[in-house]
Amino acid sequence: MLMADLREGPQFGYAVDARPLWTERDWTAEQIRIVLRAAGCPQAPAPGGFTVDSTDDACCVVSVCGDADDRSRPPQVLAHVAAVLASAGYRTERRPRGTMGGLRIWPPAHLLPVVAVARSASRHCRQCAEMMTAVEYAACAGYGWSGRCAACQAEHLARAAAGQSGAQDGAG
Repeated sequence: MLMADLREGPQFGYAVDARPLWTERDWTAEQIRIVLRAAGCPQAPAPGGFTVDSTDDACCVVSVCGDADDRSRPPQVLAHVAAVLASAGYRTERRPRGTMGGLRIWPPAHLLPVVAVARSASRHCRQCAEMMTAVEYAACAGYGWSGRCAACQAEHLARAAAGQSGAQDGAG
């Protein structure tokens, strides 16, 4: 990794938890995590929680943690994970038992990033043009902040709430 890459930030942005996404494989693994979290699947270290690891062969591996209280739970969770990802357009394949089980996952072609996220322009708030922190930047992707820093997002939500309460007062 070049020093310029470190200064400019990760090429594919940040994960919801502010982890840097340096490669396309990191980005793909994070997209899988987002789909699974949205479907209510528990994430490790929770019993029966999932983990996503990127591999060298253009796929990711999803595994499920064991559950000491309910040994039947991990296979059920893995079947649910496979169904969720298949319904989202991912191709899934069970891994052989000798390779620790789990699923191999390939993303749909329409989800592969064709061009990396612009690094310098996208790290600035679209409203006040101030540089966002890594957490603010991750919140834009993970929570739909639409490119706003925390202060501008708070103002936006306050205006929206005021407008909504004003509309309710007028209707009542």
